[in-house]
Amino acid sequence: MERWQYSILVFSRMTPKQAKIEEIKEVYGIFHKHKEIFPHVRFDYLQRKIDSGCCVYDDGVVITYTIYKRKNRIWNQNVANKGDVMLHQIVNANPSNGKSSDVLQGFFEHTVEGKIVWLTVRADNKRAIKFYEKIGFDDMGDIYWMKGKLPGKVFRHLPKTVSVI
Repeated sequence: MERWQYSILVFSRMTPKQAKIEEIKEVYGIFHKHKEIFPHVRFDYLQRKIDSGCCVYDDGVVITYTIYKRKNRIWNQNVANKGDVMLHQIVNANPSNGKSSDVLQGFFEHTVEGKIVWLTVRADNKRAIKFYEKIGFDDMGDIYWMKGKLPGKVFRHLPKTVSVI
């Protein structure tokens, strides 16, 4: 009887790089290039995110986020727990080059491994909604800003669990 040996290769993405304070003008420039989508992102906000270690900048993609220190309500029915992550912004210097997906998957696998990730997005940002659904986010319902005048969506990404038999 022959014995067979099986090898399973697991391909893991690289750990995304955290933004450095020396890169702040470059990071800000990417947001400024897309100011119709991110009119509220200010230089001092990015500086705080970089200083706190909550800003990824890798391959032209920027992700800003917060890891919750306590339970937080996200609009009506959704509750993020202590340790969950709120993804605030993701922007690519060169949209449609596929790098956003790669960097975000690396973010899930390494930066916030095992954590639930939440985000909100304007309802009229169809391109972003399609991207979030494609990457595995679940639509958790509606949210409204500006006293109900600006509708949005709440999304949640659950960590992948691996079971070994």
